[in-house]
Amino acid sequence: MGAASAVAQPAAPKSTSPTAPAAAPAVQPVSTEPSSTTASFADWVLRCQRVSDAAKASRICEVAQILQSQGQQAPIAQIAIGRAAAGEPLRVTAVMPVSVTFPSAVQITIGEKDAKPLELGWRRCIPSGCFADAPLGDDIVKQWRKAAEAGRIVFRDAAGRDLALPLSVRGLDQAIEALAKERL
Repeated sequence: MGAASAVAQPAAPKSTSPTAPAAAPAVQPVSTEPSSTTASFADWVLRCQRVSDAAKASRICEVAQILQSQGQQAPIAQIAIGRAAAGEPLRVTAVMPVSVTFPSAVQITIGEKDAKPLELGWRRCIPSGCFADAPLGDDIVKQWRKAAEAGRIVFRDAAGRDLALPLSVRGLDQAIEALAKERL
């Protein structure tokens, strides 16, 4: 009966240190604000994320469009418009496939009458994509917000061919308007 009763009895918890009680993990207070939000405006999405550092909490917001090939689930590219912090100018960032040629640049045109495309310089490549960006002046923002015709993103692939991806302007005006209203 001695062996059977030892199996049926729960074992007493073992202490790893006889002098120090186990410390309970600190519980961080949960904010009443969501950590991230999204809002859709036709083909554009406004995304905001709460970030905090030792000094204060803030929000980073951007409007973005994911470009996909018909019949594929994985995105080919992404374009985003936003600012890193309140008071900074808007920037446009493109995340392109890793199969690109250097030196080259990403060019964005909106509408057929856009005589001077916006050129984005390459910044870095990581396994998931290559990043290019440029400041977005007020004149370009106004032009893009008024556009009725679709645009395109042109880049040079690893084989040296110029490839063009369609860029929708449906909802861009409303998304940029909502971005301007976000408190950062």
